[in-house]
Amino acid sequence: MRKLTLGIVLAACLLSAAPLFALRTDGSPVIIPVIGRFPGAGGTQWRTDVFLHNAYEPAQVFTLKYYPTGGAVIERTTTVQKYSSSILNDIVLNTFGLTNSGGVLEVSGARVLARARIYNSGNAAGEFGQGVPGIGLDLLSRQAFLFGLSGTSGNRVNIGVANPNDVPVTVNIYIAEAQGLGVYGFNPTIPPHSYVQYSDIFNAYGLPASAILQVDMSSAGGLPIYGYSSEVRNDTGDAVFNFGTNPNS
Repeated sequence: MRKLTLGIVLAACLLSAAPLFALRTDGSPVIIPVIGRFPGAGGTQWRTDVFLHNAYEPAQVFTLKYYPTGGAVIERTTTVQKYSSSILNDIVLNTFGLTNSGGVLEVSGARVLARARIYNSGNAAGEFGQGVPGIGLDLLSRQAFLFGLSGTSGNRVNIGVANPNDVPVTVNIYIAEAQGLGVYGFNPTIPPHSYVQYSDIFNAYGLPASAILQVDMSSAGGLPIYGYSSEVRNDTGDAVFNFGTNPNS
């Protein structure tokens, strides 16, 4: 059976002193670093569902801003009743009217909780995907540190970073072995409200085989970023999403 794994519970305690469930704070927009709707390898067709929760007494109007790569921001609103959840199925198509697009999603509202599920719906082998947590902008840091990334035993590793700010951000990305010895580094400049993703980094950059690679991302100007990894099984497509924490910030 294919499984959907979301490794956020233990890592969340590293983000702040807030309760584990509090991946947002009042007045702070919630950032989902990537949503999308596009074809992929092996006949896959990727879609995104977004889940919203209103942890507040009255009904709330949430504002959703989608920043598609290469396009203008699209804004929509949706109402969620008190202490209730809702789902926006295939959000890129059904909410934002785009058939082939990827980008950053920002959700604003009082006590809003948000998360996404990005999944394949077209492969004959069946459906598989991964969860992506929404994190409050004021809980993001200038640093996103990832560790224990495995490119062995049939895994491939993708890494990405989103810039939720109104200005471009240069991000220093430092890839190291388990002992902290650097093996690769680069410094992309990411436009406002955009993301970049680097796929299959072991093969793309000729990295030595490792089951516990670490990646350190930090913004050159100190602005918050959302760094993440996606560790994918080559045989099944099963994926694990991790967001970068901030041990040095």
